[in-house]
Amino acid sequence: MKTVNVYIVRHGETIFNTLDKLQGWADSPLTDKGIQLAIDTGNTLSNVHFNSAYASDMKRAIDTAKLILKPNKYLSHLNGELPEFREAFFGLFEGLDNMSSWKSIATPYGASTQAEMLEEVSPLVVRDRMKKADPTGLAENGEEFITRIHHGFNQIFDSSADNDNVLIVSHGTLIRALAIQYGDSSMDPVHEFPLNGGITKIIVGPNKLTVTEYNQTSI
Repeated sequence: MKTVNVYIVRHGETIFNTLDKLQGWADSPLTDKGIQLAIDTGNTLSNVHFNSAYASDMKRAIDTAKLILKPNKYLSHLNGELPEFREAFFGLFEGLDNMSSWKSIATPYGASTQAEMLEEVSPLVVRDRMKKADPTGLAENGEEFITRIHHGFNQIFDSSADNDNVLIVSHGTLIRALAIQYGDSSMDPVHEFPLNGGITKIIVGPNKLTVTEYNQTSI
């Protein structure tokens, strides 16, 4: 049975990260630290024989991917920029304070943080709750979020050969959701948000995802 090995990496630190602002389809540039984190991740992955590489179409992900590929011994260019691997869309909450926004979303459910909600419900239900709290109705719901992600993985699976290694540079909430949905009990993505530059490994099969490693800084 054909499988594809995906190394999915969170982008480097950005200005919005340092300000603790929600950053989904909004974008902000990498900081100097973020650039260095991307370089460090590239050095960690330099000996991985990548057959292809993709980034979400957010500039912070594209810039990170290019820095990661620079020292790679086998692949030096991106094969594409895929909107399917964008961060979740936070609607009205884009660019707002992270802590206070999640408190306002979580309070009706007897919680005060996103993590407290994730202890009780799936990431897709949390997406539904954010959409419900967004008076503009623009935030992505759970079905919209997971459907586009699966579409992205299907594209990569169909365009890859058996046992190919694929790099994807994406975003924290997306990677965390995948780890919760498709990881195992040895991981704790509910309480451990992906690091900037953190590496998560996923085996992609026909209509199947299996997260085998989460949020690593070495391989």
